[in-house]
Amino acid sequence: MHAHVRLNGQEDYESLQKAAIAGGFGALLIQPNTKPELSNPEVLNLHVQLAKDKIVKFYWAVSLFGELEPDGERTLCYSNDGIEYDTTKILNAFRKKKPHLLLDHSQLHELGGMFYEPAELNVPKRPVHSEAVSIFRNVMLGIEYGFSKFHIQHVSTKLSIETIQHLRRYADVSCEVTPHHLFFTIEDVKNTNFKINPPLATEEDRRVLLEAVRKNVIDVLATDHAPHPEKPNDFQSAPFGTSNIEVAFSAFYTVIGQFETVVEKLTVAPCRVLGLSGTFDLGNVTVIDPNAEWIVDAKKFHSKGKNCVFDGTKLKGKIIGVKLSNRWVYWDGEFLSEQV
Repeated sequence: MHAHVRLNGQEDYESLQKAAIAGGFGALLIQPNTKPELSNPEVLNLHVQLAKDKIVKFYWAVSLFGELEPDGERTLCYSNDGIEYDTTKILNAFRKKKPHLLLDHSQLHELGGMFYEPAELNVPKRPVHSEAVSIFRNVMLGIEYGFSKFHIQHVSTKLSIETIQHLRRYADVSCEVTPHHLFFTIEDVKNTNFKINPPLATEEDRRVLLEAVRKNVIDVLATDHAPHPEKPNDFQSAPFGTSNIEVAFSAFYTVIGQFETVVEKLTVAPCRVLGLSGTFDLGNVTVIDPNAEWIVDAKKFHSKGKNCVFDGTKLKGKIIGVKLSNRWVYWDGEFLSEQV
């Protein structure tokens, strides 16, 4: 439900398709912060052509700040993910746009900051409560202008969870969490691969997020696959993001420990939020060995993004095979179709 494609020599639809299949995924929703931004018909048509004839099904979220509106078929929703905005910019967008589902990257961009305040790193920081403030601002402003359905992306703090629970009194508000926010805290940061947005928070926040998954307060598990070929060692110049799509299932299963919960929140739950059919289909199957244990080696990724916070981490559960459109396309590390 949450993946990024880069183009311009970085992650493209060819490499992303291979990475998705290796991670067990047969359908992806692409976020709009591409270069150029997914904000007008010309850019959308470029992406549609690049994804044409791919065996993985691609959908797109269009920029809340552009010319496009979701059509419910190829484009499913608005998103502000990876796009800088302030209160005035998002307010004007709500005023102008026809209401649809909004995938909300909740951030007070004007505050800057790479990590939350508890971090001891000598880098610019942001208040840990700023995410929750942005969630409240964006949802309440959207409601005033007729928006009624919101999906809060990559929730990272305890207060954000409490804010979402409060806002459900006023609107249809779902939310997601990433594997890295369930697995790691600010204390685990060891290199620039851990520079992610939103940042990692405290152990208390991590425990609250995990409990929120188990209690169905968090609806969806999302990869936030944000690939970069190689990050510089300097936190100031390194881009945000971690390449996760090939390890997402295993990371979620390792930390949550509930097989059916992980599968449901990676498959049926995203379809429910996006208004897609989410029924079991024998023509599209992922085979998983839940007992397999393995160590992540990002250098072997099919993705062009080798920037993975899980590099060197031992995980449980492994993707063995993938069938798409009634054809086996992947088995035990090998691609079986010429379309891949």
